[in-house]
Amino acid sequence: MPAPLTLPVISLAPFLTPRTPATLAARRATAAAVHSACTDVGFFYLSGFESTVSAGEMEQVLEVAREFFASPEEEKAKLKIKKGDGARGWQQIGQNVTQYKADWHEGLDLYRPLPPDQEDPSKLLHGPNQWPDNPPRFRRVLERWIEKMHVIGLALMEATAMGLGINVERGAEDGEWERLKGMVSSPFWVCRAIGYPALPGNAEGISCGAHKDYGNYTLLHADSTPSALQVFLHDSSGSAVENGSRGTWINADPIPGTFVCNVGEMWEILSAGLYKSTLHRVIHKAPRYRVSIPFFYEPNFDALIEVGRLTPPALSKEGLTPARGTRPFSLCRPPSDFDLSSSPTTQILNFLRSKVSNNFADSA
Repeated sequence: MPAPLTLPVISLAPFLTPRTPATLAARRATAAAVHSACTDVGFFYLSGFESTVSAGEMEQVLEVAREFFASPEEEKAKLKIKKGDGARGWQQIGQNVTQYKADWHEGLDLYRPLPPDQEDPSKLLHGPNQWPDNPPRFRRVLERWIEKMHVIGLALMEATAMGLGINVERGAEDGEWERLKGMVSSPFWVCRAIGYPALPGNAEGISCGAHKDYGNYTLLHADSTPSALQVFLHDSSGSAVENGSRGTWINADPIPGTFVCNVGEMWEILSAGLYKSTLHRVIHKAPRYRVSIPFFYEPNFDALIEVGRLTPPALSKEGLTPARGTRPFSLCRPPSDFDLSSSPTTQILNFLRSKVSNNFADSA
């Protein structure tokens, strides 16, 4: 079947307003739409969150990011990741690496703070976040933004669970929704501010190389720049080839009042491969400096992923049976290489360290 040329738009409003008998039909419709998008594409636009995030807040978070990136290089250099724990902080253009190739963007990376007894700035990911002094409102705006992304992330988890046929009503006897909620009770979030200058005119480069995200969901807020973010849709008649599969790269241009949302590998595991984590990349050639704020909604850093205990009706309907066993999130991989034979000895931080340690090129 040819790949769709556009991504669906799904309203999350029924899951962000009080639950009543009158909203049940709308909740079911949203849940079904999320399920379809996660099964078919792995990407969609998310709307209907005005009760949680205002248009003014969406503008403001991009403004403070743009102001930060416009700061003098020596000011941003005070926040270099090597001056922190090696992950939290600023990366200059070309320092971020995807598939062993330098990306043409700069970024400021923030992670959920660890409990005080686990902080150690000498260990990757164990240090405090590095916040810029300018603009002065940067930290206040971003911390408020992160709080609101938690609300949207949990609502989206509920819609996803309902789409899989899980009983999300309070007091449900099977307890599957309660287990899922417990997995994100203190999510180890990642929030990035990313700045993209235009690729050099004579370069065949990539602003951000093709990759998949590994958590639950990514909520991407970007400025209005078109023809930058691209999504790979599998299509046997497509002209592009990625990882041995044919497909088509389509633009996922911003739509006002929405986030671009994509499924991470965590849901691919929990759904036994029914949901797909999809390749995406950024190629930004327009002259305007592009700014985006991706928020990665992850499991708790010490979450145990109970593979096989999550057996919603949607999997049985598709004839899918997850491999049974309990694994820490740190050891989880997509179903194709998910091996339960080795002993689960590490938690999410070790997994993240293995990912982050390869993300950056050495830089002064």
